[in-house]
Amino acid sequence: MKLSMEQAAHIVGKSKKTIYNHKDAHKFSWEINEEGNAVIDASELIRVYGSDKLITERLEELQTGQSVNNSEISQNYTPKTILKKGSLIEEDYIELIKLREEKKYKDEKISDLETEKDKWEKLAQEAQSTTQKITLLLEDHTKKRDSDSEWQKSFKALENRIANQEKEAKEREEKEQKLLDENRRIKQAYSKQKKALEEEKSKSVWQRLFG
Repeated sequence: MKLSMEQAAHIVGKSKKTIYNHKDAHKFSWEINEEGNAVIDASELIRVYGSDKLITERLEELQTGQSVNNSEISQNYTPKTILKKGSLIEEDYIELIKLREEKKYKDEKISDLETEKDKWEKLAQEAQSTTQKITLLLEDHTKKRDSDSEWQKSFKALENRIANQEKEAKEREEKEQKLLDENRRIKQAYSKQKKALEEEKSKSVWQRLFG
C-alpha cells in the first residue's frame, strides 16, 4: 500500500516537517505517483520506523478506510466534516487541503532559506572587505617590491576563499529563486482550486445533479 507523506507522518506519530526532512535526507525509499506526489510503501515505512502496536493499528485503520473517512490522518490534512466518498466536492476539498499543506511546507523552506540568505550576505560583505584588504596589501607589496613566497601563498589562499564564497552565495541565490517560483506556482494553484470549490458549493442541488 502506498502512503502519502502526510499519511506516513500520522502513522508513525511524527510531524509532516520531520517526515519531509527524512525524505530529503533519503532516510527511506520513496517514489512519485501518477498525480506527481511523493509516496512511500507501507512495508518501507515499517522497515524504517518499526511496527509497534500504534503504527500497526493506524495502518489497519487506513487500509479499512476509517482514517480517511473520519479525518484522522492529520488535523490539517483532511476536513473535519465527513463528506460523501467519491463526490466532486470531496475530491476538490482534499486537493485544496493538499495544496495548502504543500504551500505551508514551501513557506517554511523559504523562511529557512531567507535565514541562510542573511548569513551568506554577511559572508559576502566579509569577502568584499577581505578583497579590499588584499588590494591594499597588493599595492603595498608592489611598492616595496617584496616577492616573499609565503605572502603569495596567503594571497592565493584568500583569492580561493573569496571565489568559493561567491560561488556558494550564487548557488544559494539560485536555490532561493527556484523555491520562490515554486511557491508562486503553489499559491496560484491553491487560489484556483479554492475558487472552484467555492463555485461548486454555491450550486443548488439541481445544478449539481443536472450540470
